[in-house]
Amino acid sequence: MYRIAIVEDEQPCAETLQTYLNQLAAEKSLSFEICHFKNAVLFLENYTSDYHLIFMDIRMPYLNGMDAAHHLRELDPEVLLIFVTSMAQYAVRGYSVSAFDYIVKPVTYHDFALKMARALRKLSSKKAGPEIIVTTLNGMARLSADDIRYIETQGHHLIYHMDGDKTHTQYATLASVGEKLEAYHFARCNSCYLVNLRSCTNRLKPF
Repeated sequence: MYRIAIVEDEQPCAETLQTYLNQLAAEKSLSFEICHFKNAVLFLENYTSDYHLIFMDIRMPYLNGMDAAHHLRELDPEVLLIFVTSMAQYAVRGYSVSAFDYIVKPVTYHDFALKMARALRKLSSKKAGPEIIVTTLNGMARLSADDIRYIETQGHHLIYHMDGDKTHTQYATLASVGEKLEAYHFARCNSCYLVNLRSCTNRLKPF
């Protein structure tokens, strides 16, 4: 199941995208849960990091798609973002918000299917391992359990140490996440650390 958000104020375009998604799901035996938001303000005000893919129009009332994307990246740096717009000259600025791709209106099924094929390949590689959603000090974050090396407690905060030396900080206790991660081969080695045993095994090298 892939959760997909369509942020689009033009109802005909939103309906076209939903129709194309349903057609693709039928053709490829996929399952999509689709949510439509009529503007970016509604989309962002109760955002949760459980979407896999977001289609975002650029030209919208109240808050345009490019500004909305900057806010989105503060909440969720990982979710795939595809701009859908009649203003291709602005869509190419998507690199500044790590946009995955863009589609120019009017959207054709052929173009849509090509973009979705790339997005699904990306999502398939990202879904290779289990994921957890963490409320960090900077917003919601979707973390791959396989990428977490260990979790350290510092006072009332947890520090998630990831592959590539990236960290995420959460206001929580080690006990509160220990049960959740136990199924993913995490073990508590003392009162301050929760360690990914699979990650440690992968790092062991023969003498």
